[in-house]
Amino acid sequence: MSSPSAKGWHTRAHTHPSSATFVPARNKLIFAALLNAPVDPDGFIMALFRPDVAVDARGRILQVQPDDFAALADLAEQVTRLPETGSFMNAWRVAHERTEQKIDRLFVPTSDGGKIKQTSVQGWHPEIKQLQTPVAHYSELPPVLHELFSCIQEGRTDYQRGQDENIGLIGEIKGLLED
Repeated sequence: MSSPSAKGWHTRAHTHPSSATFVPARNKLIFAALLNAPVDPDGFIMALFRPDVAVDARGRILQVQPDDFAALADLAEQVTRLPETGSFMNAWRVAHERTEQKIDRLFVPTSDGGKIKQTSVQGWHPEIKQLQTPVAHYSELPPVLHELFSCIQEGRTDYQRGQDENIGLIGEIKGLLED
């Protein structure tokens, strides 16, 4: 049975009432998503924390609606069960004519001692799903991966690099991903 869609989560979210006291903690982290692109090689997309917090690319602390939070968390957990790709950053490579494509990177803590599992998509596109090289029995990006990365893109709503970012908070979140 599939979960309700989290599409549009960012529009439904609002400033978290505890945003002034929010401190990111690894034991509360559901996932974080980073961007590796030529114009933004160390970019931040978003992070999701228990019980209902999202931090978007600008570092805004948002309260996520319960259904959206549950759907995002479920999708991230499902992604951890996908096969390893055997490629750098565990990247699923979407087929494009151009080789230089951004890489969206997902980091999800696992249940085995809090290790972080990375799953990336190189060249994510809302309409292109064909993989450059098949992974296991997948010749297209798995639906769960496509759906989650579609929702993750919403974390960059209103984002313009270098403009009105909470760099300190974003740095703290990135620090949680280091082993």
